[in-house]
Amino acid sequence: MTKAILHSAVSIGVLIFTTSAYAQALPEAESVSGDDIVVTGTIVSGEMKSIAAQRKADNIVNVLTSDGIGRLPDRNAAEAVQRLPGVAIERDQGEGRFVAVRGLPSQWNSTLINGSRLPTAEEETTSRATAFDFFPSELIEQVVVAKAITPDMEGDAIGGSVNFITKTAPDKRTLQLTAGGNYSEKADKAGFLVNGLYGDRFVDGKFGFVLSGSYYKRHWATDNYEARRGGDGIGITRLELRDYTGERETIGLNGAMEYAFDDGGKLYVRGIYGSLKDDETHYKHRLNFASNRVEVQNIFNTLITELSGGEVGGVHMLGGEGGAKFDWKAAHYENLFRYGNTPDGRDNSYFVVRFDQRNVGYTGLDNRGSGNLAYNEIDGGTDPADAISNHLPSSFQMDPSLTRLANVELYKIRVKETDRIVLEGNLTLPASDTLTFKAGAKYRDKLRDATFEDLFYTWNPAAGPVPTLADFLLMNQPGRGQYLDELAIGKQYSGQFSQVVSEKDLVNWYLANRDNLVLDAAGSATAENGGALGRTFRLYEKQAAGYAMATWNPNDAVTLLGGVRLEHTKTTVAGQVLVNGALENERRSNDYLSILPSLHLTYRFDGDTNLRAAITRSFARPDFGDLAPGGAFSEADLEFQGGNTDLKPTYAWNGDLLFEHYFGNDGVISAGAFYKRISNPIYDSRRVGTYRGIDGVAFLTPANGAAGDLYGFEFNVQRRLNFLPGFLSNLGLNANYTLIRSTFTLPDGREVRVPRQANNLANIAAYYDDGRFSTRLAMNYKGAFIEEYGADADSDSYYGAYTSLDLTVNWQVTPSVTLFGEASNLTNQKLHYYLGNKERPLQVEYYGPRFVVGVKAALF
Repeated sequence: MTKAILHSAVSIGVLIFTTSAYAQALPEAESVSGDDIVVTGTIVSGEMKSIAAQRKADNIVNVLTSDGIGRLPDRNAAEAVQRLPGVAIERDQGEGRFVAVRGLPSQWNSTLINGSRLPTAEEETTSRATAFDFFPSELIEQVVVAKAITPDMEGDAIGGSVNFITKTAPDKRTLQLTAGGNYSEKADKAGFLVNGLYGDRFVDGKFGFVLSGSYYKRHWATDNYEARRGGDGIGITRLELRDYTGERETIGLNGAMEYAFDDGGKLYVRGIYGSLKDDETHYKHRLNFASNRVEVQNIFNTLITELSGGEVGGVHMLGGEGGAKFDWKAAHYENLFRYGNTPDGRDNSYFVVRFDQRNVGYTGLDNRGSGNLAYNEIDGGTDPADAISNHLPSSFQMDPSLTRLANVELYKIRVKETDRIVLEGNLTLPASDTLTFKAGAKYRDKLRDATFEDLFYTWNPAAGPVPTLADFLLMNQPGRGQYLDELAIGKQYSGQFSQVVSEKDLVNWYLANRDNLVLDAAGSATAENGGALGRTFRLYEKQAAGYAMATWNPNDAVTLLGGVRLEHTKTTVAGQVLVNGALENERRSNDYLSILPSLHLTYRFDGDTNLRAAITRSFARPDFGDLAPGGAFSEADLEFQGGNTDLKPTYAWNGDLLFEHYFGNDGVISAGAFYKRISNPIYDSRRVGTYRGIDGVAFLTPANGAAGDLYGFEFNVQRRLNFLPGFLSNLGLNANYTLIRSTFTLPDGREVRVPRQANNLANIAAYYDDGRFSTRLAMNYKGAFIEEYGADADSDSYYGAYTSLDLTVNWQVTPSVTLFGEASNLTNQKLHYYLGNKERPLQVEYYGPRFVVGVKAALF
C-alpha cells in the first residue's frame, strides 16, 4: 500500500505541476458573470462570498458558499462543514456522517435544511442527531453555522445551528454538468459520478425554477482489527480480524420554483430527495481465546437511508417599500432507514452465517482468574498494540471439514421518522429607521416508528448432520492478500485465514434450508425476552414555538438584537415492558416549556473591525432511545432496565465574545472565547425507587445529572496574500484552531469532560489561485475524545486523534469548462478506538486514500 500511496501522490504532483505550468502560459482568464451556484469560479470568489455573508450577519456565524464547497473534496453535506472553525464531524467507513459544533455531542446541535430541523433515522443510534452522509454537497447553495442563535431560530442548539441551504432559481438561464470517475486505493476499484443543474427565469424574470441532481457511485474497503476485552476489563478474550468491502450509491435531487412579485415578495415551492445505499460484504475471523475456537463469519447486508420532503411558502411585502414583511412556510419531511432484501424480502436484515472450528489450542495466553486471555504490553502481557498475536499453534491450519455451522443471525432494524406537518410564520415590522421588530411562531407534528430484533438460529439435528464449510464452494475473501498491509503482522493474519463462501451461495443455501433452522430464543433479542424493547417503540411529539425580538441600530457603530423564544414540547411514547416474563403495553407522556432569551451586540470600531458579544439560552431534547418506555422488570432481582420518559431536557446558558478584523474582501482574522453552563445532562444511572407499587427496585435507566461547564477559545484567519509580488500574490492561507475544555460530574462523583468532546480542533489550508488554475492542500485535525465512560478513567473508551490530508486541483480550460482532481485521506489516517490508553486498542481501522477526476461544464 505504501508504494501505491507514493505513486498516487507523485501522480497528483505531476498533475499540479503540468497544469500549473500550462495554465500560466495561457492568457489571463476572462471574467465570467454568474451567481453563487456557479462552480467554475475561483477559490478566491468563494472566499469573498463567505466573508461578505459573515460580515453582514447580526450574530456570530461562519458561512460556506457553493463555490467554497466545490473547491474541496467533500462529497456530502457533513464533510462540507468540517473546515469551519469549531466544527467537527464523526465518520463511518471514512466518510463524514454527523456534524458537531464546538466539540459537543452531535445531538446537542441543530442540523437544518432551509431553516427546519430534519427528522432522523439511522441504523445504530436512537439519538436526535441527523446523519448527513446521504445528502450530496452538490445540492447545497450555502451553509451557515450559527455559534450564537437568535430568537427566530430553532432553540434546540446547545452547540450551535448548522443550516444547509439548498439551491434556488438562478437569475438567468443556467446549465451546469459534472462528470467524473473515482478510485479507492483500498478497494482497488473505480466508480463514477454525474451531477447536473438546470435553471431559468421567464415572465420578465418573475417566474424561476431550478432542477439539480447528483449520482455518486463508489467502491470502498476497510481493514480492521478489534480486541474484545474479557471479564477483568483488560484481557483480550477475542481478537476480531474484519475485512470489509462494499459499494455505496448516493442519489440527490433538488427542485425549486418561485414567482417574484414586483414589490419584492414571492411564492415558492421546494422539494428534496436524498438516499444512501450501502451494499456491504464483510468477512470476519474471530479468534476466541476464552472459548478455544476460531469463528468465521460471512456477513452480507444492504443499508438504505432515504430522506424526502418539500415545502411551500411565501414572502409578502406589507405597506410598500420600507414597510412590514410577512413570510410563511408549510413543510413535510420523512426519513427512513431499512435493510435491503438480504437474504430476501421476507428476512431483510444484517445477514450473518457463522462457522466454528473448535479445540484450536491457543498458545501464549495468560490466566489471571478470568480465563485464558491475551494481554497487551501495557498490562504486563506480550502483545504490542499494533501487533497482537493470533496465538495460534505454529502447525495450525483452518480445516473446512472441521469448521461447523454455529448459527445464522438475522439482525433487523427499521426506523421511520416523519415530520407530518411543519408550519411557520414570521412578521417583520420596521418601527423606524433604527428599530425593527420581528415576531413569529412554528409548529411541528412528529411521528417516529422504530422496530428492532436480533434473531439467532441453529441447525436442527433432525435435519441431518450439521453443515461444514467443506459443504460449500469456497473462495479467498476479496483483498485477502492486502489485508492490513499497513502493519507488519497483517501477512501473518491473512496467511491463516479460512476460505469463505460467496453471498450468492450462502443466500441460496439459507433459502433452501430455512425450515431446518431453529430459533435460539434465549440467545436472541426479542420482545418476548425483553432484549428488543428498548429499541422498539412509537413516539409522537408536538413542538410549538413562538418568539419576539427587536433589532436596534442607534448609529453606524452599534447593532443590538434581543428577544425571547418559547418552545413547548409534548412527547408521548408507546412501547412494551416485560414484567416477570409477561409483556405489557406501556404508554407515557412528558411535556415541558423552554424559555430561551438571547441578547446580541455588534460594535463596529470601523468599517473592517467588529466586536461581537452574545448571551443566549438554548436546550437539547432527550434522545428518542432514552425516552423509550420499553424495558424488562424482574421481581426476583428487583431490577428494571429500560428508558425514562420523565427525563428533562438539557439546558445551557451560553456566553460568546468575538473580535474580527476584515482585510477588505480579501480576508478576515478573528479570535474569540465562549462559555456554556450546561444543566440536566443525561447519563446512564442506577437509582432505587418504586415500580408498580413495589419498593426497593433498582432502575438502570438514563437520568439527568449535575450541571457542568464548557469553555473554549477560537482563532481563525482567512487571507489572500495579494500583497506579495508576482505569482506569489496568487497564494492564500486559511487556518483555524479551537481549544475546548469541560468539567462534568458523573453520578458516581467522578469528574470528566463531555462525551465526544475533543480538546482541540484545527484546520490548515494553503491554496494557489491565479484565476485559471487553482489548487488547495487542506489538513483537518480532531483531537481524541471519550466515547463512553467506564468505572474509572482507565476504563473510559476513547476515539483517538484524527488528521486528514486532502488535495484539490482545478484548471479552467475555457471560460465554461474546468478539469478537476481530488485526493482525500492521502496519509491513510486510521480510526483508533481504545480503552483508557492508546496502547490498549479496542478497534483500529484503515480506509486508504481515495481519488476523483472529472470535468465541470457551465454551458450557459
